[in-house]
Amino acid sequence: MTPQYTIGLDFGSNSVRALIVDTSDGSEAASSVWNYEHGDAGVILARDPHLARQHPADYIKGTEVSVRRALAEAKKKVRSFKAEQVVGIGVDTTGSTPLPVDERGQPLAFTRRFAKNPAAMAWLWKDHTSVAEAAEITELAKKNRPKYLAKCGGTYSSEWFFSKILHCLRTSPEVSRRPHHGLNWPITFRRR
Repeated sequence: MTPQYTIGLDFGSNSVRALIVDTSDGSEAASSVWNYEHGDAGVILARDPHLARQHPADYIKGTEVSVRRALAEAKKKVRSFKAEQVVGIGVDTTGSTPLPVDERGQPLAFTRRFAKNPAAMAWLWKDHTSVAEAAEITELAKKNRPKYLAKCGGTYSSEWFFSKILHCLRTSPEVSRRPHHGLNWPITFRRR
């Protein structure tokens, strides 16, 4: 039987890592790490000490570079290895990192208008600019859905998705709204 492999991609705070694993026994065939190019060690910072963003171009280039390097290493280390033997790809990312996109799913940071606007980039998990919004969500949940807070330690975090979305809506309307289409995030809100 021809060996089969999977590629794991881990998008972290400072780099993307690619790992190629033999599916029969979990042994590592190759790995590669590519450090993000934008910002300070991959994190875009500002005067606001709570801001932590990433440029989505780093995700694309990081995937291309790390996967190519890992495939090349696997060919060197495993004599019979061929890229065609890769049967799956798994992806892991830092949680609660929303990215504003257009109607085609393209990151707004890829457009000339928003290329240097941190609000149009990926809001990294450790971005805490939405502290006030997280507190507001916590207070509303205490009043209306206290059981919800029991599942998250009693406090909604500024690291989480909805506080970041609310902060963007309030502070960067040029990013959070597009003409005639409303909310510019890859989710749909429905009223019950």
